Amino acid sequence: MVDDTESRDPDGESPWQLHEARLMAENARLRRICDALIERVEESNMAPTAPYAAFQHSVVLAEQVRERTQALREANQQLLEEIEVRRRVEARLREATAKAERASISKTKFVAAVSHDLMQPLNAARLFTSALQDAPDQNTDFMLTHINTALHDLESLITTLADASKLDAGVVTAEPVVFPLRRLLDVLAEEYKQMAAHEGLRLRYVPTSAVVRSDPQLLNRVMRNLLSNAIRYTGSGSILLGCRRRGEQVEVVVADTGIGIGEDQIEDIFQEFKRGKQAVKYHERGLGLGLSIVEKISRILDHPLSVTSRLHRGSRFSLRLPVATLSAAEQRSLAPATEGAVSLAGQPVWVVDNDAAIRAGMRTLLQRWGCEVVVAESLAALRRQVDTRQDPALALIMDYHLDPHSDDGLAVAQRINDGRQVPLPVIMVTADREQPLKQRCARRGHTLLYKPLKPMKLKLALQQALGQGGVSAPEAPASSR
Repeated sequence: MVDDTESRDPDGESPWQLHEARLMAENARLRRICDALIERVEESNMAPTAPYAAFQHSVVLAEQVRERTQALREANQQLLEEIEVRRRVEARLREATAKAERASISKTKFVAAVSHDLMQPLNAARLFTSALQDAPDQNTDFMLTHINTALHDLESLITTLADASKLDAGVVTAEPVVFPLRRLLDVLAEEYKQMAAHEGLRLRYVPTSAVVRSDPQLLNRVMRNLLSNAIRYTGSGSILLGCRRRGEQVEVVVADTGIGIGEDQIEDIFQEFKRGKQAVKYHERGLGLGLSIVEKISRILDHPLSVTSRLHRGSRFSLRLPVATLSAAEQRSLAPATEGAVSLAGQPVWVVDNDAAIRAGMRTLLQRWGCEVVVAESLAALRRQVDTRQDPALALIMDYHLDPHSDDGLAVAQRINDGRQVPLPVIMVTADREQPLKQRCARRGHTLLYKPLKPMKLKLALQQALGQGGVSAPEAPASSR
């Protein structure tokens, strides 16, 4: 931001004002010179006996008048240009000031919203946990369901805040790849069908065979926001998730029969912390960031976003994605390894995490799937339980952030696989969503899962590891490196 208050003269005038004053003074001086020259020409009274000298004198005066007039014209032009530059700078200053004021207001709203909305699910979880401790045998399922709901709401709020902060900081960039759109939408449809059924709604899914170019993770975030909103603000009826070919584009549609949006509010719903009047009455919890995130991500992806809605009749949101073609190599890489569900019963899985509570939770979850689980807080602890060079394992589940003064998860996984003839599939679990870590995992061929970890994603990753080669067979010790 430009600040002309830093270099004022003792009288308090800015450089802009001093420069303008100098130009105005030069303009006045040139005008006086022109007036004097013209007056000299008019008053000149050469003797009639010297006509040639009079002619020469007139030519000289005329040339002087022309030069001074040109100088005056250039000074005026420079003054106009300087004024225009100053006008543009002042306009940018006003725009920057207005933007800063809007950011300040937004931050204030943000703090107020977060302090309330983050406390709500935590308070609910605490109440049900206390009730469960006081009466462990009464209404256990009911209380556990509400605890799960409260924690799910908290997770959703934190994820939304993280997304919004990264988008505002400008650190989110798209990494478009070519993939079958159905590969993403099939998973979402199955997940949200269950959520819709739980609310007494029907989700209708129209699959597509289209291949598109987009960033799957960012597109997944957009679709989840739209589907969650559709379920949240639909009291009865149905929700549609479908696709339609539009020339060289595919239109992905999420439509509902919910409360709808008034025409005078459609522009506002994409602003931060703005929610429609009906939405506030219908569902009290929410920061009003979901559609703001959708709009920002759609711009990053360059996927045009549109919305149509009628109050009390429902809404229709759509994105347009560019159609693409899979290469032969991409088709082979996307081919499913196995058909149908894959059982994990009896499969050995190693887990390394420095958090005792997470180790306990991971053991319980994996054992429910039938896995033979070995958990450890470090590489040394893991080696006390198994021979990492040759014991068979389906996969190694690694936490990325281990103890501060030890190797990170990538380094530990590398040390384990360096000692094996056939490396183990690695599932890296982290809350770090920065791009460098994502790239490092991709280069090593590791599966990257983010906290809070979704059990079905972990199960799918393990099933894919099983389909791609199964448990590592016992091997002879590898030669030391």
